[in-house]
Formats: sequence, C-alpha cells, structure tokens
Amino acid sequence: MTGTLVQIITITAFGNEFLKNGKLTEFYPENSSFQFCDFVDFREIKKKNFFTAKKEIITAKNPLNWFENLKNNGCIKLRLFHQTEKENDHQLAGSVGGGGNWFIETVYPNHSDFWVGNWNHDKNLTEKPWQVTYGKAVKKQPTRNQQFDLENTRNELNSILEKITDFAFKETTENWGNIFEKAKETLNSENPETDFYHTDLISTKEYELHNRQLLLSASKAFVFGGMGSWNDMGFENEETNKNIMNFQQNCIT
Repeated sequence: MTGTLVQIITITAFGNEFLKNGKLTEFYPENSSFQFCDFVDFREIKKKNFFTAKKEIITAKNPLNWFENLKNNGCIKLRLFHQTEKENDHQLAGSVGGGGNWFIETVYPNHSDFWVGNWNHDKNLTEKPWQVTYGKAVKKQPTRNQQFDLENTRNELNSILEKITDFAFKETTENWGNIFEKAKETLNSENPETDFYHTDLISTKEYELHNRQLLLSASKAFVFGGMGSWNDMGFENEETNKNIMNFQQNCIT
C-alpha cells in the first residue's frame, strides 16, 4: 500500500478516536505513517478582511492540532471518500497522486468539508524527505451518505482473491500467489495485522475483528507500484493481459 493511502487511513482512524475520547497517545509523530515526513500540516484559503487578498494559511501544524480544531468546531466524525478521475486510475494507484483522489470528509451536523493531501518531495532531506500538506479543498457541502454492505463487500473481496490467487499461481510466480493467498487468509484470521508492515495503521481497540479483517485483507492485496509491481506485468497472450487488467481494477475498486 502506498504511503499516501496509509497515512490518510491512519489520520481518519485515529482522528475518530480523538473525537470520541478527546485524547491520543503515541500517535504523532510516532506512528509509522509519518516516519518519512518532515512535517504534516493543514491549511485553508482565507483572508483577514474584505480588502485583503485570499491567502493560504496554516491552521494546524500537525494532525493532533487539527483534531483539536475539529473537535472544538463541532466535527462529529471523519470518513474516507474516494473520487475516481480516469478509467485507468487502477493503473496509477501505486504512484504518489495516482489512483484517483482520496479525501478526508469532516462531518458536521449540517454539512461536510473535504480535505485532500499534497505530498512534496524535498531531495535535500535524506531521512524524512516528504513534506505533507492537507488542504480544505471543498467546504460546506452536503454530507455524503455512503452506505456499504460490509458482508457483501467481504464476499466480493474473497471471491476476487480466490480467482486472483489461482491466476497468480498459474500465470506468474509462487511469490505473487503467496501474497494473494495470505490476503485471502486474513479475511478469517484472528490476528489480521500479522505480517503487515504498518501494524499501527488503526487503533485495533476501536474496530471490531470483522472490520479489521476486511481492511487488512484489502491492504495486503494492494500490490501496485512502479517497476516490478503487479501492475507492471505484461503477457504475450492477449486474453491473459485482459484478465490481469480486470483483476487490477477489481482489487482497487
């Protein structure tokens, strides 16, 4: 899974914990999603008065400050919102800024605001080269009434993983087959976080096992990136190429 997606999931998950309990421990900058970040701040476009021009202003210097601001302003909860831009979004999912747009929806009693991340790589910074800014892209919009049948989603993912595991063992390498097989096994694992790099992706005490299994299974099946990744593969047989493209798109959506 890309660092951008890991971080937006983490911020959403722990943000909800803060809104619920009013406190967090060992979150920022300790969480693994921030390990390569020089800073993570939050900005809005504002102006001081009627006569001044609009200006980008840092409203929170880090995620904890942002959570505090949200809570003080009456935010109820955070949700992830994905917006597809192009038909080939699944092919770009492994790149920074690729795979469509992921927003953090901040839900208030009568409206929602939407925040989007911007990652800037500073080549002069070796250990922590990423400078991340989340900006309020859209404000005071109707709340997205997203309803998902988790059991149906779980069954669909299991079906896809069964097919792609079989495909990988037959058409690619044992390594790819093992990756998808482990992702499928995670759907029924008592410890779905096992063998996943970001063990602190979410606060496990805030999520039921059923939901953690679904999230971690999908996370382990995310095999998209640059050279050598799943979406970099090609085959001489046109029908095989068509099948692998379908698998890629299903795994993303």
